[in-house]
Parts: sequence; C-alpha cells; structure tokens
Amino acid sequence: MASGVPGPWVRRSISMSSLIIGSIIAVPLTIPALLLAALADLLTRERRWRRVRTVLFAVGLLLVDLAGFILTTLAWIIQPVGFRMRSDAVQARYARIMTWWTKQLMRVISSTVPLPIDTSALDPEALGGNAIVIGRHRSLLDAILPSAIFGPRGLVPLYTLKEDLRWEPNIDVVGHRMGHRFVTRSPKDLEAELAPIRQLGSRVDDDSVAVIFPEGTFFTEERKAKIVSRLEKRDPEHADAARHMRHLLPPRPAGTLALLDGAPDADIIILGHVGFEPFGTIGKIFGGIGAEHPVRVAAWRHPRSTVPTDEAGRIDWLFDRWLELDEWIDEQHQLGDQPPLDNRVAKIAHA
Repeated sequence: MASGVPGPWVRRSISMSSLIIGSIIAVPLTIPALLLAALADLLTRERRWRRVRTVLFAVGLLLVDLAGFILTTLAWIIQPVGFRMRSDAVQARYARIMTWWTKQLMRVISSTVPLPIDTSALDPEALGGNAIVIGRHRSLLDAILPSAIFGPRGLVPLYTLKEDLRWEPNIDVVGHRMGHRFVTRSPKDLEAELAPIRQLGSRVDDDSVAVIFPEGTFFTEERKAKIVSRLEKRDPEHADAARHMRHLLPPRPAGTLALLDGAPDADIIILGHVGFEPFGTIGKIFGGIGAEHPVRVAAWRHPRSTVPTDEAGRIDWLFDRWLELDEWIDEQHQLGDQPPLDNRVAKIAHA
C-alpha cells in the first residue's frame, strides 16, 4: 500500500533508536527537571503544578514505552527468535503485553494530566467478545481505550489503525505481530486496502473484538464542512445527516463494511466517550496538563440480527447509530465539565 511511512527497517531504526536514546537522556535529567519545574510553578503560581506534572507525564510515557519495547523484545527472543508467531501461546503473550502497556499508559495519563475516567456507564454484559467495536476518535489518547477496556476482560482487541501510528514502536511491533491492520487515509487501491480488513474480521471470535474508528481523523468544523460538501454531490441523504452532527465527523463506511463482511456473526459495539476533546494534538495535550478533564465512557451492544444485510441498509444503519452517539455526546456536554465523580468512578488504569 502506498503511504508516507517508510518501510520497517528505516522506520524502526528511527523510532526505536529515538526511544532508547531519549530514555538514556531523560532518566538522569528527571530529578533536576522536576526541581526546576517545581521552582517555576512556585514562582508563577502555575495551576496545580502544571510544569511538574508535564515532566512526570513526559518521562512516564517514555519509560512505559521503553518497558513495552523491552517486553516485546524478550517475547520475540523466547519464541524462539520470532518463530511460531501465530501460535496461540505467542499471540496470548503479545495480547498480555499490549494490555499491560495500555493500562500503564492510562495510569500515567490519568494521574498526571489528571484525567479521571468514569466507566460506571459501561454495562459488562455489553462488553463480551465476538463483536466489532466502532469507536469515536477525538484525541491522540483515546485510541488505547478499547485495549484498556477489553484487554483486562481477557479479550484480544484486533485493531484497524492509521498508518501513521507505525511511528509508535510498540504499536508498530505488537501490531505487526498480532496482525493489526494499518491503513492509509486516501488509498490508491481501495480493494487492496479492504481485503486485509475483511481478513482481520474473519479472526473475530468469542475471545476477541475487532476495533475500528470510522471517522478516520479528529473532528473539526472545517473537516466536517469539507466532508459534507463532498457528500452533497454524491449522497445528499447522508449529507443531511452529517450536517446535523455537532461533535462527530460522518463515518467513512468502507472499513466498517469490510469488517462486517469478514465477521458475519459478530455483534456491533458502539463505543462513545466525552472528555478527550481538549487533547487533539500533542501541543494541546501538554497545554492542558494541570486542569482536570473528567472522561465519561459508554458502550452500546447491537445484536447482529438488528444490522441489515445489504450494503445500503448497513450504511444507513451506521449513520443512524452515529447520529445517536452524537446526541449522547451533546447530552453529556450539557451536564457540564464536572461529572458526579463518586465511588462509582473507576480509573481504568487501576481496574
């Protein structure tokens, strides 16, 4: 597939060496950086130790990434040395590594930003396997939510992800070894892009879920306007539906339809959340540190029998669910920025 991401030898040489060198530099500088950050926060009366939290956030993510890299390297060595990649034991090992890695990332994020995550609306009965998880994608941080939610339940999330995420060494390596699919936003050969997604869907069973983010990128009013304009020319009915979405980009159905074809018996789980909106870019993530941003997560499971079998019907069904999710997001925003965080709240990292 054509993409702007170089091949594995070039890409991993850059990403892995950057991770190792960054860790070597960061560890001895952490204490001096924390002292300077604390002094700056005291002098400027910065909100909630923002600079201290920023140092802990950056170093924490770096060390979790390094630990994940070490674990994947050890897992590769004891296979032995990369053989029997698709055996159940090896795949289970990588699934445990991915679950551990995402939980530690959530631990760092939730404690340093801070980002308390309210999962009280999640119905355990809705979170079983043999399902296609269709999730909202609003931030660089929310892509790990499915793994943090389903992994601790013993389920293997099989992702369809943007090709750009191959620059993250753990996503790149574990994703490759577990058979995740990395796709380009504007493929030259759509069928060549969809065939591996169908194959990914065919692997879904009671012990796994397939994950896809049909928006393709983060919401902005400009992106929404462009998509609506394109839809007006070829699909006026769905253009009208997209126009009424206040918080979501209209779904790009091709990948979701491919998963439905590949997993003909799988249910559908719509995964929604609010609270990640301020973190759409790396700059906004660092700029938002120190101000608490509670996150609410909810999921709705739709039996496969409720999903149409024809392509047009499935696209209509997907747009209807997306409009429902948009309405739920709007309702959550109307509740305000401070949800009732009490003893029902569970930080996913500590689940």
